[in-house]
Amino acid sequence: MSPLSADDGVRDGRIRAARAGKWTYTPVSQDPAPEKGATLRHEELEVGLHYSSSIFEEFLVAVGRIQTEFHRRSQVNQEAAPLTAPAGERPGRTSRV
Repeated sequence: MSPLSADDGVRDGRIRAARAGKWTYTPVSQDPAPEKGATLRHEELEVGLHYSSSIFEEFLVAVGRIQTEFHRRSQVNQEAAPLTAPAGERPGRTSRV
């Protein structure tokens, strides 16, 4: 699994629960009286993000955009790459190494 999939947890420009590697990010609840702040969780570990949740959300959105652009460019490069044999090799022959 990639650190953050392009659609993972992003809805209406806001981050919802999202996977970041082995960790799960849970933002502050949008309820009128949220019980907990944003957290990062992995197995039994939980880290409260009292002061950095908005910065971490921006980071997750940026990583998602980078991954989307990387996948888009990889797809374009794969489609554009000619299927030719490396220099010195002919199709149907094994290389001598």
